[in-house]
Amino acid sequence: MKPYFKELIKESTPSLIVFISAASQDAVEVKYLTEELKAKYADKANIQRVDVSFNHKIADEYRISEYPTWVLFKEGEELMRESGRKTVTELSELIDRAF
Repeated sequence: MKPYFKELIKESTPSLIVFISAASQDAVEVKYLTEELKAKYADKANIQRVDVSFNHKIADEYRISEYPTWVLFKEGEELMRESGRKTVTELSELIDRAF
């Protein structure tokens, strides 16, 4: 996943990446949130989940210590970072700021 991840966050299209642990209580809720956001933003933004259980190096590189952690990237730059439970409305507002 790492090469794809690096290319994804470099795109001019905003990328909202959520770092989650499959063992987390929030994992199922995050799955539904990201699917709803993918449908809402279709070709306007990249929405991806990264399971840190299988991607320790990425989590370490980006200093992810809480789950879920939401990170918005555009053209390789981190635009924002928030941790904890979020609603679709809250996440949509974060994504919309990147346009």
